[in-house]
Amino acid sequence: MPNFISLVDLLPLIPELILFLTLVVAMLADLFVPSNRRNDVLVGVSLGGIVLTMLAEMQLYDADYTGFYGTVVADNYSILLELVYLLIGLMTILLSRHYITENEMNFGEYYVLLLSALIGMMLMSSSLELLVIFIGLEIMSISSYILVGMKRKIPESGEAALKYLLLGAFSTGFLLYGISLLYGATGSTYLPDMLQQLRLGAVETPLALAGIALLTIGLSFKVAIVPFHMWAPDVYSGAPTPVTGFLSAAAKAAGFAIMIRILLVGIPLEQVEGWETILGWLAMLTMTIGNLVALQQQNVKRMLAYSSIAHAGYMMVAIAVGTTAAIGSVLFYALAYAVVSTGAFGILTIRNRGRILETYEDLHGYARTNPMLALGMSLMMLSLIGLPLTGGFVGKLRIFGAALEADWILLTVVAVLNSALSVYYYLQVIACMYLKAGEETSTVVETPPRLASFGVGLTVFATLYLGIFPDDFLLLINESVRSLL
Repeated sequence: MPNFISLVDLLPLIPELILFLTLVVAMLADLFVPSNRRNDVLVGVSLGGIVLTMLAEMQLYDADYTGFYGTVVADNYSILLELVYLLIGLMTILLSRHYITENEMNFGEYYVLLLSALIGMMLMSSSLELLVIFIGLEIMSISSYILVGMKRKIPESGEAALKYLLLGAFSTGFLLYGISLLYGATGSTYLPDMLQQLRLGAVETPLALAGIALLTIGLSFKVAIVPFHMWAPDVYSGAPTPVTGFLSAAAKAAGFAIMIRILLVGIPLEQVEGWETILGWLAMLTMTIGNLVALQQQNVKRMLAYSSIAHAGYMMVAIAVGTTAAIGSVLFYALAYAVVSTGAFGILTIRNRGRILETYEDLHGYARTNPMLALGMSLMMLSLIGLPLTGGFVGKLRIFGAALEADWILLTVVAVLNSALSVYYYLQVIACMYLKAGEETSTVVETPPRLASFGVGLTVFATLYLGIFPDDFLLLINESVRSLL
């Protein structure tokens, strides 16, 4: 085997390299640009770098480049997911401009860490080597820990960051131990070689079974599957609101993307008796507990945090089913949910009559003072419910349909009932905005920040487009699933 790296090896990593150069430019801008212009320059640099990276991703589509002896790939699956992460990152930056100024957060650190988290997600999705996936996961995680604690004047932010760090380190231990056991059972951490050894009988050994179990637990922590969800509510409610949206959207999508590549492609779970049933019960437990606790919340961010846990349960349905149709459905659902979650948390960054939007009471009269944002928030809630003409409807329909087609009757029924249960707390948000008056009777319409309005507009457009014209995305998703399998 040659001991040098050629330029061909770098082709699959061109998007990551562009984003890394953007990160370096952002660091230099933070050092040398005057403070009165720094935020605007950093926003421009970050947005420009993300757009260039997205263009590079599109050029790589259908190319199927591999590098570094097959450990990194630019297949349609990874490219589609990386475009989703970049889109969420772009919308997060648009929604962050006013927020970090109002909360006196450090501009440079914020954008550099956001770009760093995106690089980690992209590296995770483009690798077939467990150790490289782990490195990407840790780049994303470490950046996220710091982002969560960036509201230094708010004790809850520091508490959330510490809790996220400790439980994140705990889940990392499970992941590493699982990888080491699978290496002991198969002699490899390269997914294609590992799959071959497991299919030849290694999957039935206690070492491999323990490795699969620990790997599943570690990944479940990352996407907040019950009972490994304890960190999510406090972290989501304590983090800066744009960061909460980013974590619940892009980080969750990245976690499920890796879960698909490892558990459904790298490990023959169909040969592990009872494992799919365990995943099915985890899905039912996750969606049920997430919805039941969300019903009791008075803080909107905590409600959306528990709602995020419930949606992880819906996505876990597709992981349990494991068919080609189910894989396609979870990818579409992850995209639809990521857009809606970013939009919902983005709207919460915009104040109502000077008040931070945290509780249901803070939303009273929002339709009067911010009618367009209230309309956007209503659409986000309707998509989370899964009403027709929204991306959430198509996503849920495909997940439930894939489960029903595979004869998972109980799982489908529980998922539908949970979806109905969530209607109450989502409609409560709409009712607070439209049916309840605020403390002040002023009818003056407030003008939200321009960039934030544009970011919310993007999420509204994407939600409606995914609901009304889903075929284009479904075609791309089907092609990506074929490249994966």
